[in-house]
Amino acid sequence: MRIRSMVAAVAATGAIVGTGVAVAPAAMASDAFCGSSYNQIWGPHSIYTQQGHYAGDVYLTYSSSTGKNCAYFLISSGTRGSLGYGHSIRIENESNYNSSQPDSGYFEKFAGPVYVYAPNACVKIFASVYSTYDDAQYSSPNLGC
Repeated sequence: MRIRSMVAAVAATGAIVGTGVAVAPAAMASDAFCGSSYNQIWGPHSIYTQQGHYAGDVYLTYSSSTGKNCAYFLISSGTRGSLGYGHSIRIENESNYNSSQPDSGYFEKFAGPVYVYAPNACVKIFASVYSTYDDAQYSSPNLGC
């Protein structure tokens, strides 16, 4: 009976993995990407390419102890770097227009984290997905105001 349970568990896992859909665990905390003092304040916001492919989700976190905002982009398995898709993310303080350096490349799981000092200020997230035949540009509204 124990062998049958193990086989069923492996089969179920294979069926889930075989769908090609990336699912972020609900228990995954913001600090897994940004640091233990950061709390999620916005997101997930789903990004879709011009051809309608789900590219992943963008998140914003904030640390009151550092005064910094942090953004990251969790990438869908259907638009990962090994399939020819590049990703980029940066964050900007809207009161003084200071910006993080973009984190850009052909990533498999995530882009970022990127940080900007912005206590008591709005920030914007700029994210993109690009390939030779499909792309998307995203600019968030003012966030964290």
